[in-house]
Amino acid sequence: MMSTNASASSQKLVKMVMWRTILFVGLCWLFIMTCLVGTTPYGSFSPAPGSTVEEGDTVTLTCDASARLDSTVVTATCSSAGVLSPTSLCLPCPDATWIYDPTTDRCFKAFAATPIPGVCTKDVPCAVLAAQYGAPTALAYTLNFQALLDAAQIGVANSVANGNYYVGIGDPVVAFQYQLDDGTPAPSPSILPFFRPGRPDDTLANMFTILTVGVNAGALGFDDSDCVPAGLDGSMCQIQLTP
Repeated sequence: MMSTNASASSQKLVKMVMWRTILFVGLCWLFIMTCLVGTTPYGSFSPAPGSTVEEGDTVTLTCDASARLDSTVVTATCSSAGVLSPTSLCLPCPDATWIYDPTTDRCFKAFAATPIPGVCTKDVPCAVLAAQYGAPTALAYTLNFQALLDAAQIGVANSVANGNYYVGIGDPVVAFQYQLDDGTPAPSPSILPFFRPGRPDDTLANMFTILTVGVNAGALGFDDSDCVPAGLDGSMCQIQLTP
């Protein structure tokens, strides 16, 4: 009888230890911290945003082709507090030779002409950039006119083309009624202060319907022009970072 009771007690003890072990393992599992992978401007994390990683696991930052790192830390580690450690930031624009325009989330840079005999090629240098940077590109335009002048100044300093660059601004319909390439009006009181001294010098016949930005006789600013086939003027191009 005592043997039977001892056997039953042993079985109960074994079961109790088993259940306590299972409970302990289960609780440990519940308390393993995880981190949620988020988003970052001008870049992405791997694993993808919305994923979760466990404590001690890492996440890798990759900047967009149209952006650049501000430092060298590209790996984040999930901490015991459930927070990913900081990484470097992805800054807008591929490098410091581009000017960032926060009003449009665009980057501007001067490029040399791509001359084709008998053809106006002002848009050509910009069109070929889309594949390289994985974002929409075009001839540069913005109502932040100073950003275009700043980009032109960098182009001149780096001896890009002849120091003058087509932009996506003009007066294609009526002389001196300027507009951006997307049709947005550029009011004269806003844009005229950014012209070089003595410009614009077109007539009411509207001979010059395109603007360039650059330096002439030491003065930086806009000038009214036309697109000369196989000319020497370069192009001011833009990358649209976000739609």
